[in-house]
Amino acid sequence: MRQPLFVKWHESNNTGIALIDEQHRGIVSIINTFFYMTTSGKSNHMLYSCISDTLKNYSRVHFITEEAFLEASGYADLESHKELHRRLGTEIEYVEYLGIRNNDAKMLMEFLKKWWNEHINYKDQLYAPHLREYVRYIE
Repeated sequence: MRQPLFVKWHESNNTGIALIDEQHRGIVSIINTFFYMTTSGKSNHMLYSCISDTLKNYSRVHFITEEAFLEASGYADLESHKELHRRLGTEIEYVEYLGIRNNDAKMLMEFLKKWWNEHINYKDQLYAPHLREYVRYIE
């Protein structure tokens, strides 16, 4: 059975920081798993909740990792990036709450696509040159 992916990973998505890129690919995997379940008719309230919990927990780990790299490297825009993470965490909680309450996966899928396009593929790329230089320096 051929199942389309909701988000496809491309080399252009790489930041050049191995751990960050691996975590981003993990987020893509969670997004695509959720998409598969919701579009294949296998979705239910428990599944929605389980995938949402996985996404929330994984994103927390990812945010902590990213912020640790940025702090260690002396990234000038660290506080702004931390604020983006706080807002994303709040949005994840809110979208999850509404989606479970209304049994509506579409809202979460739209949020995830926005997160992928705006945060991971744009905002995270802004710090990538700084972190690549830092990683080269410490190696």
